[in-house]
Amino acid sequence: MNNTIFDVTQYQEANRRIVDSIKATHRWDTDEGFIADGVIYPEKYAKQSFRIACILAESYGYDECHVTSIELQGERDILGLTNASVKAPRNLATFLWLLRSSFRQGSKIEWDDFPSLFTINPDNTARLQSALAEVAWINVKKASRREGTKMDPEEVRIHARRNEHVIREQIAVVAPHLLILCGETVFGTLKELTILPADVSYGQKWIVQPVDNGPRAVEVTHPRNWWGYEKLYCNFENVYNQLAEQGVAPNA
Repeated sequence: MNNTIFDVTQYQEANRRIVDSIKATHRWDTDEGFIADGVIYPEKYAKQSFRIACILAESYGYDECHVTSIELQGERDILGLTNASVKAPRNLATFLWLLRSSFRQGSKIEWDDFPSLFTINPDNTARLQSALAEVAWINVKKASRREGTKMDPEEVRIHARRNEHVIREQIAVVAPHLLILCGETVFGTLKELTILPADVSYGQKWIVQPVDNGPRAVEVTHPRNWWGYEKLYCNFENVYNQLAEQGVAPNA
């Protein structure tokens, strides 16, 4: 397990450098606006004994919005939890709610206690916001994509190479115990760039892979494709049980 301490002050200093570095290589003030991603609530993240970082391909809708801090999520819902047409953030936040709530109570959330979090209402949004408050959220491709367009895997890979040093520094400074890698493009690109350790293997979807020196890693399918409560709960239960077998849950 990664035993590195997350320090809020060090993170904030590093994050300023990271944002400046991204701005230096992007048309951030015209058509390559981006979400300055990372930790949504640094003080809450610092209190987690088991830190999770979610790695995704890209954001949407901020291509002309200059720089938008992910720390605004609590005020403006920049990730789209309350937008019915946006599936990935809500699905992933639901998965995170199950994990974080299970860690907090010291045992797995049972199926009968799983609320209908896909329904958009204030109570559910508050639950999902609380889950996001405890994790890091990092996009491989920093330039946000225009809403209504589809991900281009090769474009994501090109941008990942451009941002390699930024991604390395982001993962290092958020000091996660678990990386949730969303989709084959994200996993394959970070593996190709050796950002993932050599002992993290291909073809292990939904398998929590411990490594000798660094955070555990689990490759998951893209959250936009997680259809239905039963499938999502099954995937959560699978990951939670593996973490329990590896000695990091419950009581994580």
